[in-house]
Amino acid sequence: MSEGHDFSLRITPAGAGVDQAEVEQLAIQLRRDLLASGIPGVTRVVEGQAPDGTRSIELIATGIDFLVTGLSAAASVVQITDYVQRWREAHPRRRRVVVSVEAGATSGGSRVSGTAGRRTALLVANAAYRDPGLSRLRSPVSDIRALAEVLGEPGIGAFDVETLTDADESVLRRRVAALFADRQPDDVLLLHFSCHGLKDQRGRLYLAAADTELGSLAATGLPASFVSEQMSESASRSVLLVLDCCYSGAFARDTPVRADRTVYLGEEFRGGGSGRTVLTASSATEYAFEGGQLTSYEAEPSVFTEALVHGLRTGGADLDHDGEITVDELFDYVARRVREAGVGQVPRKWSFETTGALVVARSVRPATLPEEVRADLGSDRPVLRLEAVRALAELLAGGREGYRRAAREALVRLRDDDDSLQVRRAAAAALGDVAPPRPPAPAVQPPAIETPAIETPAVETFVMETPVVEASAIETSATETPVIRTPAVEAPRVEAPPRPLQVQQPLPSARAARVPVMKFRRLLVVGVVGLVVAVSVTIAIVSNQRQSSDSASSGGPGLGQMLTSVTLSHNGSIEYAGLSPDGRWAVTLDAPKDRAAAQVAGLWDASSGLKVATFDTDRGVVFSPDGSAVAVAHYEGKREVTTVNGEQMGVLIGGTTTVSLRKTSGGEVVASFTDHKGSAIMAFSPDSKTVATAGTLASEKSFASPIRLWDVSTGKQLATLTGHENGIQSMRFSKDGNVLVTGAAGGVTKVWDVAAGEATATLDNAWFPVWVSPDGKTFADTRPGDKDGFELRRVPDGKRLALVTKAGTFAGFTPGSEAYATGNDGNVRLFDLATRKARVNLTARVEGDPVFSPDGKLIAAVTKEGAPALFDAVTGQGLTQLTGHGGTVTDLTFAADGQTLYTIGTDKTVRKWSVTR
Repeated sequence: MSEGHDFSLRITPAGAGVDQAEVEQLAIQLRRDLLASGIPGVTRVVEGQAPDGTRSIELIATGIDFLVTGLSAAASVVQITDYVQRWREAHPRRRRVVVSVEAGATSGGSRVSGTAGRRTALLVANAAYRDPGLSRLRSPVSDIRALAEVLGEPGIGAFDVETLTDADESVLRRRVAALFADRQPDDVLLLHFSCHGLKDQRGRLYLAAADTELGSLAATGLPASFVSEQMSESASRSVLLVLDCCYSGAFARDTPVRADRTVYLGEEFRGGGSGRTVLTASSATEYAFEGGQLTSYEAEPSVFTEALVHGLRTGGADLDHDGEITVDELFDYVARRVREAGVGQVPRKWSFETTGALVVARSVRPATLPEEVRADLGSDRPVLRLEAVRALAELLAGGREGYRRAAREALVRLRDDDDSLQVRRAAAAALGDVAPPRPPAPAVQPPAIETPAIETPAVETFVMETPVVEASAIETSATETPVIRTPAVEAPRVEAPPRPLQVQQPLPSARAARVPVMKFRRLLVVGVVGLVVAVSVTIAIVSNQRQSSDSASSGGPGLGQMLTSVTLSHNGSIEYAGLSPDGRWAVTLDAPKDRAAAQVAGLWDASSGLKVATFDTDRGVVFSPDGSAVAVAHYEGKREVTTVNGEQMGVLIGGTTTVSLRKTSGGEVVASFTDHKGSAIMAFSPDSKTVATAGTLASEKSFASPIRLWDVSTGKQLATLTGHENGIQSMRFSKDGNVLVTGAAGGVTKVWDVAAGEATATLDNAWFPVWVSPDGKTFADTRPGDKDGFELRRVPDGKRLALVTKAGTFAGFTPGSEAYATGNDGNVRLFDLATRKARVNLTARVEGDPVFSPDGKLIAAVTKEGAPALFDAVTGQGLTQLTGHGGTVTDLTFAADGQTLYTIGTDKTVRKWSVTR
């Protein structure tokens, strides 16, 4: 055995539905692949505990059901870990087990959460006291149980956790002393108390044990000074003490000595030693003694500990998104939530001679690489990707484990998949001289698009038709001047009461900058009709890589391969689900009780499936482009149900709508914008710093309909854009945020200079919705009453560039602004923007607008059958269908780096797909 290269691989079930036989089968498969990759010795050992001397660097599972040990003189623990991670991700079935990699004590492997030392936590919960003067306290046992679970979670806290419940003072004293004894400098120690904190006549603090007597605190209470001494004498340089205590003044009310309402915790825990941090729920005495008895106290769950658990469990406390939760981040997160709860507590923090950041836990949310690095990674220019490699190498060598993991993953992708040999070599050099082993890649057959043998009815056969380039089809105006006046177009008649109405709009898509309204009702009608269409129309999209068996899979994910699937813990059915542009957050809408009622919306962490917040909305939820905020519209007023064009719709009568701006990390409201007539429409600027809101009330009578701009960070109003005289139905910012184009009911469209707060063009007879090209030079609006035509106009003066007919509805610009898409009953075509000549048509019919990858080379769309698919944007050919969703997919979005696609559907799952070719 070579010194320093002993590896242990633990294979355990990933869930209750995985039996021992499947664990055994996958373990054998892993061993076979390891041997094939060049590792010289891999042997199976008897089930049991891990071999002596091993140290875990990836504590993924707590139990051990099967062991495979390997010996390699040519691989490091990091490289083996990378190999195993990619092995699991290469096939969905392998994710039914978890594999933890452990290295021998001489291998130099490091532990999770930024330290190589042991991580130990002692959680104390005392609720029952034998002294009749001490009342039963809250419900600390359940609080501690939840905290123990999250701290002991291998992928989060990775602590060895001990809990003590209703213990006597002698037991507490011994366990506290044992926690701090015989420690190493790099050990991380956490001590949490949930109990009564008692303050004597001299102002000294005691922590109450089950046998504490009020008349003899010095003999029966656990002195805070004892805890402080143990902390100071410990060799550990990373100690966290958490006191979730309701402090009491255990003395007569008129006692003059230190009889104030403050517990001087800074003095209690000041002393020798270093690396100590103290967090407390409060520093003030929240209740007192009268006649030897505690005053009346309502038993409630601890808001403080609950906030601790929530911040760790959801990753919300990872405020800088680096993949780790430091004690400072955790305190800031908890303090904010406690203040917002309005319980009157003011959490406090003291630090004594700390050096560096104490990492409490790993975030369940993956670290987000710096924006400039992500931009370079997504560039088509190899020179910029080389800059990204240099930046990733620095992050890989840095001190933040979250960034190191993210950097390593990005470098592996560059090394394996980049189309530049120079970039691949640079990435390999950054990862180390010895390349990680990879399973042998099977021969990959070229993608095949097969025409089904079913005869397609002639009426459904799609023939690409280039719009007629004639005076009647495309008109170029050289003299048209924007007209600033009230349009003479008669408002369309709607079967409704003779008073102003606001018909509820379908929920705007999470990609509000791309798709103004998600017609989710149409998406729901896919049952029997979808089956018929599937037989007669569907073009069979064949996957690039068909795996006949698990052993034939390649070392890296292929195009269309599902990487992860997260199930939202949602009860009941959902009517719509949407994603934030970065794929990190999701929103769901429950089916309303009736069309006049508001809907219950859920905000979710898409990476964990945990619910962040619940709120009511009227089909109005829009995420900011960076995913940090979400705007929610909620109507306050009378509601009715009426019939519009034969369909029952909810009608909002005479009231107003409030737009609430919420943080996605915790769901809390940071600002509210009121007085929107009818419902409200919202649009974020591309930099996520500004949100525009306006009322959508459509009325036959003219009324002022201002658009208000708000600062997202402060909630302050920045400007008011006036001039519209009817409800706003569509709003789009240009990519640089300098231009806003709005379309109002009645057929008036305006182009705004955002900085100046003035309209640069006012156009009548220009219908909504509107779109703005990414380069900000062109916008499109719909022709009144024309389902197959639209106008292309110039920014900023609104001059008409072309009137396009017989091409279908407008469906969006390409990311490079060189082309645009149209849709006609599911047939999507791309046209050159300069010449307006057809470039390509997709080989399958889709539902809704297409979504382009950041580089414009791929198109993702939902087929008529409700499943997502990928298409080549240059040829229009179907590349692969993304199979796995059990319901209709209602939203999809590409990651900023263009490497992955996120989808969500009515089956309550968020799925991540590889789109790397």
